[in-house]
Amino acid sequence: MHLSRFLMWRIAAVSVAMMACALLLALWQARLNIAREEQGAAETAHLFDQLDGLESGSARDIPAHLDALRQISREGRLRHLQLRLQDARGNDLLPTTQATPTLLHRGFAWLLPPAYGGVKPNTPQWNLQRADGLRYHVTLLLDPGSERSESLTDIAGLLGILLGYGVLTLLAVYVALRLALRPMRKIIYAIGQYQRDRYDYRLPPLRLLELHTIAQALNHMAQTLATSREARHRLDLQLRSMREDERSKLARELHDELGQRLTAMRADTAWLIRRSLGQPPLRDVAEALADHCEHVQHAVRDLLQRLHARKPYEDEDEPLPLHRLLQELLESWRERPDQQTRFVLEIYIDEDAIASDVALTIYRLTQEALTNIARHAQATRVDIRLALLEDGRLEWSVCDDGYGLTDPGPAAYRGSGLVGMRERVWALHGEIEMFATHPDNTRQGLSIRARLPLHDMSVATSTEDRHAEP
Repeated sequence: MHLSRFLMWRIAAVSVAMMACALLLALWQARLNIAREEQGAAETAHLFDQLDGLESGSARDIPAHLDALRQISREGRLRHLQLRLQDARGNDLLPTTQATPTLLHRGFAWLLPPAYGGVKPNTPQWNLQRADGLRYHVTLLLDPGSERSESLTDIAGLLGILLGYGVLTLLAVYVALRLALRPMRKIIYAIGQYQRDRYDYRLPPLRLLELHTIAQALNHMAQTLATSREARHRLDLQLRSMREDERSKLARELHDELGQRLTAMRADTAWLIRRSLGQPPLRDVAEALADHCEHVQHAVRDLLQRLHARKPYEDEDEPLPLHRLLQELLESWRERPDQQTRFVLEIYIDEDAIASDVALTIYRLTQEALTNIARHAQATRVDIRLALLEDGRLEWSVCDDGYGLTDPGPAAYRGSGLVGMRERVWALHGEIEMFATHPDNTRQGLSIRARLPLHDMSVATSTEDRHAEP
């Protein structure tokens, strides 16, 4: 159903209901007016009956007729008329029933001039002459106040109907829009899921055509983004696998070629040192050459460790010894000259439960984090921690007490080091965050925390569409 048709039917239903209510109110008002007219006509006939009795009746009935006329005048039963009765000397025999008009009635009378255009209407007057000589002067005065009061009541009723109609129309539009746009909460929820890179949520079919079209477009977009992301994950994993293979190949070549030659050179320099015992200048050169060979050999070992986590003679099919690798990595940093930083490693998980690609990613993340700390942080303490979360994922964190980044959020997208760390975590369907370790101190430090799955993510798994309610 179209949204316009949905709203039209709702408003039309309310309009019909309001028209029915207005008709019922009008019928009630007409019935009330007819009853008033009938009462007024009956009272007028009763008035003339009492006047006739006053004129032609017996003398003993005069008080009764006067009391009846006083009651008619006092109660204002005459519709739009007032009775004035005087004796032969001009004395009023009936009480004055003129009520004090309210401010609203005076304003209404001012807005509505007399219907007779300012010309004074004829006032019926006549004399009652009894046989016993008594005379009475009767005058019927026009009383527009009652008609104005009834008109004011009718106008107030009409305004009440219009006001009620407007209020109910607004209420109907509000309810109709609320019902029509209720599925928008599902759409907003879906957009929020997609903003958090959760593309497995799918919107169910919606009743309104416009919203259903939007839902189908969002579902198609989510499916496309999910497919693209999975393809990118697979490509990124393949690229990183190729890089690691190249590193392994280069590490083996360096170990097999350069390592053997350096060993031979150190053996030659040792022979030169022994043969130059009596020649101090030659011995100094040989010892210096031996020192250079030792430094180059240490540099090659450090480079081999950076290029490939495994040692050249280790089996590629065996699980990666993450605990030993991290210990050796920290020892290499502790042995650097002028090193004043304290490194603490805490592992609360069995390394056999960690897949090789995840373990290698953790090792590379730790390498990059320690390199950044050494270059920029000037930290005195660095804590590396591995733990298993309740949801079955692995949490890796590195915290330091150095001079951290002023704004870790945008900085995470600048520089090849931090960006590379985010890409490594993202390739394994993980999450990474960076924040100040001690935000209230001058040395705020930096904490990097990543949550990674334990299983191998090299083969993308398909996810089923979910239709969860927001």
